[in-house]
Amino acid sequence: MTRSPAILALFTLLPAIAAHAQDAVFGPDGAPTVLQRKLYRMSNRWEVGLSFGTALNNSLVDQQGGLASISYHPNEWLDAGLDLLANYTRLSGLSGQIRDNLPARTNGATQTPNLGDELRNADQMRGGAFATARIAPIYGKINVASELAVHFQAFLLAGAGAGSFKHESVNLCATAGSAPCGRDGYVSSTSLKPVGEAGAGMRFYLGPRMSLRAEVRAFFYPATYLKDADLTQPGTGTNKRYLGLVTLLGLGASALF
Repeated sequence: MTRSPAILALFTLLPAIAAHAQDAVFGPDGAPTVLQRKLYRMSNRWEVGLSFGTALNNSLVDQQGGLASISYHPNEWLDAGLDLLANYTRLSGLSGQIRDNLPARTNGATQTPNLGDELRNADQMRGGAFATARIAPIYGKINVASELAVHFQAFLLAGAGAGSFKHESVNLCATAGSAPCGRDGYVSSTSLKPVGEAGAGMRFYLGPRMSLRAEVRAFFYPATYLKDADLTQPGTGTNKRYLGLVTLLGLGASALF
């Protein structure tokens, strides 16, 4: 007597269903306490990382640098820690072209001072320290080839801290007079400002300890520029406030222990 295909299929599926049910661990509220079917566990572990990045959103300033981080994972979907940022910054080639074509500081016909507005978004973010938290509820895998599956985890991040900034005006001179500013004659200052951050990224696992990370971070800070400044007299004009933004794309690696 032969078994029916339905009975054979049932006996085949039962072990798989039981194994899948054992993977789920539920808490008092009825929700899973861990991500199911996750290959690499991160609960109760420390993570250190190093990434290198470049600014995406500012054509007036070139910014490249690195970010070092250390964080603790109390569970599978949350970690919190400290990030340290250091950037090499300078005004871009576009800023140099703008300077080469600045209008005269005085009106040639009336010999009266010309007025001008300082260009926004010329702040150079040179460094910072931030308390950062990540939430990572999405876990999955990508089949790169028939025999290679890459496990990944997507995350959102937010944080706050302080940043070191250099502000070098693109179009306002540091000395009084009607002559051109010259390459080294522009208003410049440094400051320490509060900074908030938000971002998103993905972690690609290379094994139980190592992973690659790709992320985008947006840093927000209070900024000002001068409006209706007397081009012949530094320090004139009206301060206008706006929300500064530096967006960094970072690529790096991290290790768990």
